[in-house]
Amino acid sequence: MFDQPLVSIIIPTYNRAHLIGETLDSVVAQTYQNWECIVVDDGSSDNTDELIEEYTKKDSRFKYYHRPKEHLPGGNGARNYGFKMSRGEYVNWFDSDDLMVAEKLELKVKAILENEVDFVVSKTKYFNSTKDLEKYYNFQNFEINFENFLLQKINLLTPDIFVSKNKIVRIKYNELIKSGQEYNFILKFLMNSRNYYVIDKVLTLRREHENSIQKKYRKNSNRKFSIFMSHFLSFDEIYDKLSLRRKKMFFYRVLTLSLRDKDIFFKNYFKLQKKSTKIYGYQGIVFFFLLGFSFYVFNKSHYFKAKFK
Repeated sequence: MFDQPLVSIIIPTYNRAHLIGETLDSVVAQTYQNWECIVVDDGSSDNTDELIEEYTKKDSRFKYYHRPKEHLPGGNGARNYGFKMSRGEYVNWFDSDDLMVAEKLELKVKAILENEVDFVVSKTKYFNSTKDLEKYYNFQNFEINFENFLLQKINLLTPDIFVSKNKIVRIKYNELIKSGQEYNFILKFLMNSRNYYVIDKVLTLRREHENSIQKKYRKNSNRKFSIFMSHFLSFDEIYDKLSLRRKKMFFYRVLTLSLRDKDIFFKNYFKLQKKSTKIYGYQGIVFFFLLGFSFYVFNKSHYFKAKFK
């Protein structure tokens, strides 16, 4: 039997008392038993406290905390605090409305030890919806690295990643970002880590319901703006750590997202112009002005956008 290091499962929650019990039951049912499950409440007003207390009484591996005020409200603040309180050698983030396949932790611990990698990824599928996530991953066609994830040639969900704690000790969830949190975190992680192993199996079962973050996100009329802002804030956060090649790649991605909507582009015109000037110098000033003029007058952007590729 392989070594059995402690695994920290970190779950933020908010008003999920009607769902999180099923999630925690799937943790208890894991075939790998050396885990701690850290649940961090983000200010629930339902009976989450009472429910989680029942689990902590029955099983000391469950730890329950409330997000302290030094962390901003939201899932990211809860995740960061949960990580701070964790003791495990490995970490698996999880959501309070999803379910773990029974062999999830066992397979991941075995894979990370046998292959001597920094992180292991698996797949997720909906268990109460016909929506297909298989094409979302695209691991068979593209390597998991910073560039491919930046350009969304491949995708990952937060519960898919099982990682050595010492590889993410300096990486925090950006507590200012309210949507696209996993994109921001995974991007920062992939800046310095390419040593991975893929388990080509579904090990997380995702729930779709009316109050899920993903459902609200899709219904949001400002969806394009939310996507743009998560990318722009991520770009701004890691800008100084990027090579010039990666800066150009990231700027082109952000610029492309801004041009999906005139309001987004022109409301953020000067922020984008400042970045183009820093990266491309005088050429950036000229081409960005021409891009803005062409987009405003003719509703065309392709020719001058290509100058930033």
